[in-house]
Amino acid sequence: MPYSQEVYHLAKERLSERRQQALRAADYRREQLYQELPVLRDINNELMTIGASIAKCVVKSDSRLSIKELSERSLTLQAEQDTILAEHNIDKDILEPRFTCEKCDDTGYIEKDNRTEVCDCLLRLMAEIAGEQLSTDLPLKESTFASFRLDYYSTEPDSNGKIPFNRMSNIYNYCVNYADTFNEHSKSILMRGSTGLGKTHLSLAIANEVIKKGVSVIYVSAPEIFSKLEREHFNYRYADQEDTFNSLVKCDLLILDDLGTEFVSPFTTSCVYNLFNSRILAGKPTIINTNMQLNELIQAYSQRFVSRLIGSCDRLDFIGEDIRTEE
Repeated sequence: MPYSQEVYHLAKERLSERRQQALRAADYRREQLYQELPVLRDINNELMTIGASIAKCVVKSDSRLSIKELSERSLTLQAEQDTILAEHNIDKDILEPRFTCEKCDDTGYIEKDNRTEVCDCLLRLMAEIAGEQLSTDLPLKESTFASFRLDYYSTEPDSNGKIPFNRMSNIYNYCVNYADTFNEHSKSILMRGSTGLGKTHLSLAIANEVIKKGVSVIYVSAPEIFSKLEREHFNYRYADQEDTFNSLVKCDLLILDDLGTEFVSPFTTSCVYNLFNSRILAGKPTIINTNMQLNELIQAYSQRFVSRLIGSCDRLDFIGEDIRTEE
């Protein structure tokens, strides 16, 4: 699951700190134990000396007999140490560091089938940090499924004969199920409707839930992200533009909010199509929120884009009155 270099380095720093804390705690317990039972310090010192001697024998290609004798002495000392601990009802693991992750000892990597792989703990930590960063500028804690208020939607038919409460209940249940069952094969979603009907809230509620699964999520507003890409392009910062675009394509879930409120230009319309099409080709789901009608989307971005959109997305049409007014 792709994350930015910043997220990766922050996760590695936290994991390294966990490991150092475990090592420091083990050193403290060991020192306390040696003060109570000095003989254990003597045994440990001799074991360290034996280890160094074995290493010298290997480097100098000394006789196997020397290595055998040293190894046998090491085993004898370890058995003596275990006996002393048992006599004092002390768990022998007291001398070992207690790492948060027993699979990788808080290094972030494991060996599997002669290959080095990223440990699940590092992936979870990166997802946690990505979620924290996402929460910095967004009301993630407030935008949950539990805080979504269906009672703001009317139970009376609108001018089209549709009952907002019924429609929004179905959309709410769809979004809950989407988050619960989210995987790499999940479909994209087109959330369409007037301002203030809950599109952003439900998008972030989905983000809240899938982040807990270790899913990498990027939330961007269309005006901000396409303005950023445009600045990078016309200021000849092509490497930055490529990095920005690739991060949008490679994340597990992209939420593109307020499509249609950006300044529409040949550059932005091309970016919109290329971004969405690239994610489709990569098999990555996208949630697109817009206030525009389909015919307005066609006028702004082309029939080709809207055809791609409709063919690849589950369409959720929000109806009702602005719930922010109700609030």
